[in-house]
Amino acid sequence: ANMPELHSCLEVAALAGACLAVGWWMGSRRQRRARPPQYHAGIIKANRELLDQYIQLHDHTWDEVMEVMYQCNMRNFLVWYHEETQLMMQHFECVGDDFEGDMAKVAAHPITRFWWTFCEPCQIPFHWEGPPPSQGGAGDPRYPGQWWAPMQCLTHCGAWPTSYAESWPNPTFQKNHPEGKTTTKDSPPEVHNRTGPAAGWTTYKQQPYRAPGC
Repeated sequence: ANMPELHSCLEVAALAGACLAVGWWMGSRRQRRARPPQYHAGIIKANRELLDQYIQLHDHTWDEVMEVMYQCNMRNFLVWYHEETQLMMQHFECVGDDFEGDMAKVAAHPITRFWWTFCEPCQIPFHWEGPPPSQGGAGDPRYPGQWWAPMQCLTHCGAWPTSYAESWPNPTFQKNHPEGKTTTKDSPPEVHNRTGPAAGWTTYKQQPYRAPGC
């Protein structure tokens, strides 16, 4: 073969090798991405008197809260409400490798902790003693950390998610507040539980109050 033909053959071989490498890399990514997430769900009673506030808080969850949840590998977070029983169920999926570490980072986030002080009065946990989670409380020693009572997954009928959107909120979500009211960190709702010793914690710009012993 003459030199031009040899160069052409080498170029084709190099291109074929590159295509194989790219194909292998993309296949490897798909395999990693296809790993199913960890599923987590919990249940809690709604405080009927503050359901309006809870809807305001969740028709537009504060951007900073959504950001830290995403950074901490939480995806597809949902809260369902059953009016007859006044029960709420949460569900989310975790795509990280250190669930406890990720949850600790969420709990340490000052704006998220401040957000919790408005959510907690809207909820009635089944088993809880002492300061709420926003103040570092761990609850009833028999049910440690169970502000939301954990639920057992009895089945998952396949077709698990393999990728997630990188933005929020979900454009198909339909807001629930009849007057379209929402809140932000700079314009929060009225009712909170930063009372008593926690009364000095008045803004998200402060370090969260931690109850003694927590």
